[in-house]
Amino acid sequence: MNNRNYNVFFHLHTVSGITITVGLFIIFFGGAFALFRQEIGEWETGKFQQSETGLAKSGKIDYTRIMDSVERRVPSLYGRNIYLYSEGTSVKQSLYISASDDPKTDSLGKIAYEFEVNPKDYVLKSHESSFSLGELLYLLHFYYQLDRIGYYISGFVALFFFLAIVTGILVHWNKIKSNFFVFRPKQKLKTVWTDAHTALGVIGLPFQFIYALTGSMFGLGIIVASSNALWIYNGDAEKMYDDVIRESKTDTLGTKQTYIVDYNRMVSETSKKWPDFKVDRLHLQFYGSKTMKVEVSGSEHIKERFLGQGSVVFNAETGKVKQVHAPGEMGYYYDIWSSVRRLHYAQFGEIGTFNTYLLKVIYFLMAFLTCFVIISGVLIWLEARNKKNITEKKRRYNERVGSIYLALCLSMLPITAASFIVSKLLPESLSGSRESILNYSFFLGWLTLSILFVLKKDKEFTNKYCLLAGGVLGLLIPVINGFSSGNWFWRTWNNGEYGIFSIDILWICVGIICILVVKRLKTKKTAVNTVVGKPVR
Repeated sequence: MNNRNYNVFFHLHTVSGITITVGLFIIFFGGAFALFRQEIGEWETGKFQQSETGLAKSGKIDYTRIMDSVERRVPSLYGRNIYLYSEGTSVKQSLYISASDDPKTDSLGKIAYEFEVNPKDYVLKSHESSFSLGELLYLLHFYYQLDRIGYYISGFVALFFFLAIVTGILVHWNKIKSNFFVFRPKQKLKTVWTDAHTALGVIGLPFQFIYALTGSMFGLGIIVASSNALWIYNGDAEKMYDDVIRESKTDTLGTKQTYIVDYNRMVSETSKKWPDFKVDRLHLQFYGSKTMKVEVSGSEHIKERFLGQGSVVFNAETGKVKQVHAPGEMGYYYDIWSSVRRLHYAQFGEIGTFNTYLLKVIYFLMAFLTCFVIISGVLIWLEARNKKNITEKKRRYNERVGSIYLALCLSMLPITAASFIVSKLLPESLSGSRESILNYSFFLGWLTLSILFVLKKDKEFTNKYCLLAGGVLGLLIPVINGFSSGNWFWRTWNNGEYGIFSIDILWICVGIICILVVKRLKTKKTAVNTVVGKPVR
C-alpha cells in the first residue's frame, strides 16, 4: 500500500472511530447485558420462568383466556392490531395492542397499550409495572429513549463501525501479521495501548463484524425500505414490498362483527404441522371485523433448520386456513431478517441448557472485549496528540474531549451495578412507577457521575474509581439478592434456576475482575514511583 492510500485509510479509521466512540460503547455495553434480558427479569422478581416449548405444544398456554382478559381490560378493540409474543424461552407473553384503524373510533380507541401476562394467573400487567432493568439496557443499546431517531442513530453508528473495522484491517495488516503475539507493557503508553488495541481487536473481529453488519441493517433498514430512490423499481416502493415480502397489502378493515375465535385450536394446529415447531407469536389483524385474520407464527428448533420460520394464516370468522408458509419457504424478506435476528441476539445455540448460556457468555465477553478496544482506541488517540509539536491549546482541547469520552463510557459500569441494586430493593408498593424510577435512577445517576468525572479532569482517577465502584457494587449484588429474596446462588444452582444463578455469577466475576485490575493498577503505579525515586505511600 502506498503512503497516500495508507494515510487516507488511517485518517478514515481514526475519524470514524473517534466520532462514534461514546455511541458505540453504549451499544456494546448495553447490548452485553441485554443478552441476559430474560434472566435479569427472573432475577428481579426472584421467580424462575420455565421453558415455553413444551407448554405451547401441550396446550397449557390458554391463548383464548388471554384474549378474554384483553377484551375485559382494553376498550374499543374494533379495528386494532394485536401482537402476542414471547421472548426467548420465557413462559411470559408480551402484548402490544395498536391504535384502531377505524377512522370513526373514539378517543380511547386511539390509545395503544402494552401488557405482560403470565399464564399462571392470566393477569394483565401494565408495561410500567413489569418493566425490567434488562429491558432498559436493551432499549438503550439502540437508543429507543430518543424515539425513532434513535434507530437511525444506532444504524449510522453501526455503519461507521463497519467502516472503522475495514479501514483498521487495511491500516494494521502488516502489524497484525508481525506483532500479533507481541505485547510490550514496559514501553511508552502509546505502544502499550496500540498493542492491546490491535491484538484484542483482531481476536474479536468476527464478532464485531457480525454486529456492525446486523446492527446497520436493523437501524438503517427502515430508511432503505422507505426510500423513493429505489431505481430498480423506479421509485415504486409498493412494488418493491410486493416483490420482496411477497404479500400485497390489499387487506382493509371490514364491517364490525362479533364471533367466537378458538385461538387454542389454531395454535395447536400450527404446532403440529411441522416437527419440533415452536409457536412464539400471534398477530390479530383488524380485530372484531369481518376481515379479521389470525397469523400464528413460530420456528423449528435450530437443530432442525437455521432458517426455520413459518406461519399459518387463519380466517377468524370461519376458522379455516387462508395461507400457509412452511419453514424455509417464507421468502427472501423473512429468511434474511430471521437469520440477522438469530445472529444479532445469539439465538442459534439453543441445543441444551448449558450450550444456550455458553453462547450468551461468549457474546457477553466479546462485547466487553470490544468495549476495551474502544477505550484503548481513545487512549491511543490521546497519547498520539500529546506531543511537543502540538500547541498547548490543542492539547488541552484533546484532553477535555478524552475526559468527556472516558467519563461517559466508564461511569456506565458503576451506575449499572447500582441500578441492579435499586431494581432488586424496589418495594412492591411502587411497582406502578417501576419504569419511571428505574429510568430516573439510571440516567440521572449516569449524568451525575459523568459530570463529576469530567470536572475532575483526571483519566487515571476516572478509570480507577469507576472500576473500584463497579467492582464493589457488583460483589454486593448477589449478597443483596440473597438477603432480600433468599435466592443465594448456591441454592438457585441446586434448584436448577439457572437464569437467576447466571446473573449473580456474572456480577461476581465482573466484581472480582474489576477489583483485581484496580489492585494491579495500584501496584504498577507504586513500582513506577519507586523507580523514579518518589516516596512510596
